[in-house]
Amino acid sequence: MSLSRRLARPLLSATFIADGFDALRNPDSHVDRVERITPLLTTAGVPPSLTRDPINLIRLSGGVTAVAGLMLATGRKPRLAAAVLAAVHLPVVLANNPVWAAKDGEERADMRRGLVQGVSLLGGLLIAALDRDGKPSLGWRASNRRQQQHKVRAARKGN
Repeated sequence: MSLSRRLARPLLSATFIADGFDALRNPDSHVDRVERITPLLTTAGVPPSLTRDPINLIRLSGGVTAVAGLMLATGRKPRLAAAVLAAVHLPVVLANNPVWAAKDGEERADMRRGLVQGVSLLGGLLIAALDRDGKPSLGWRASNRRQQQHKVRAARKGN
């Protein structure tokens, strides 16, 4: 693993680890934000058993976030961990920054800043989820193998 990955992964995951543990320890402080997006979660297909009790949903989300953040920070299945964090992070960003519900310009500006920061983190997670650590993609490897096999067959026919 390169030095940049060794440094970047823990830096990227630090906020998710802290937020995940906070949600596990203090779920009550997150309830109002979850209740704001419960209709969106229901529309997205989240089972009613999870949305009925926001405390359990917050703890579940916090646990998943903390574990995935630790996995990303330590380099254990980092692509999977980053993908899980991205999937969990998107509804959290929307819950924390409901720009559409802002009452005045200042509140809207604050929420917009939070939304931009959240989307920026999402971008970093997507880069981490797609990072192959310098290895070529499976598609490239398959194409390259076919090309090599074609060259070998052509060389054998030529002899």
